[in-house]
Amino acid sequence: MTKLSRMTSPQVTQGSGFDKPAKQRIVEAADRLFRRNGIRINSATIAHEAHSNPETVTKYFGHGDRLIGRFVRSLIEESERYWRDVEARHPDDPHAQLRWWMFYEQERMTDAVRPEVLLARTAAELLRSPQDAAFVEIAQYWQKERRRVVGLCERAGLRKPAELGDKLLLLVHGARNERGAYGAYAPSRLLHQAGDDLMTAHGAAPAPLFDWADLED
Repeated sequence: MTKLSRMTSPQVTQGSGFDKPAKQRIVEAADRLFRRNGIRINSATIAHEAHSNPETVTKYFGHGDRLIGRFVRSLIEESERYWRDVEARHPDDPHAQLRWWMFYEQERMTDAVRPEVLLARTAAELLRSPQDAAFVEIAQYWQKERRRVVGLCERAGLRKPAELGDKLLLLVHGARNERGAYGAYAPSRLLHQAGDDLMTAHGAAPAPLFDWADLED
């Protein structure tokens, strides 16, 4: 059953995935495996998960780089959808957008497969190959995130916006890399408070912290 491409009329079962083209099955299988186990997955494992064969994986995606590239781009798009939600919740309010960003990052810390964490993990896996196209895409996206955060600091009228932006990013990226190592009483539980303290030190007016009720709005 692992060599469906050589069968003339495979049995199709509703909901089994066999009704999908091999290329789509491979993309979806790679995404599942990359999310669960990281990107260092060989073609044979992806093929098995996709009910296909290594030759078909190579035919469509080479030796895996293209699948990794697709995976990274999908994570970036997920992250962008999150930023669009931040902007939609607090239009024309850069101070609130910054505070909501840190609050939501804190509240999602228990989600080990959220796109921002997976991007950090993937970058770590690619660290020995900084010229790799997928690593370059992640680096470019993080630079875009940096410009976005610094831009929000500028529009909020906060002092030394570039310095503040980097401080906030340092907090957020550090929290993303906790990966559950501290258990329930983790330093990231203070991310929203620490970020708000930094913003106040750079000239933001004190404001109540967001809480769970705000997530339900």
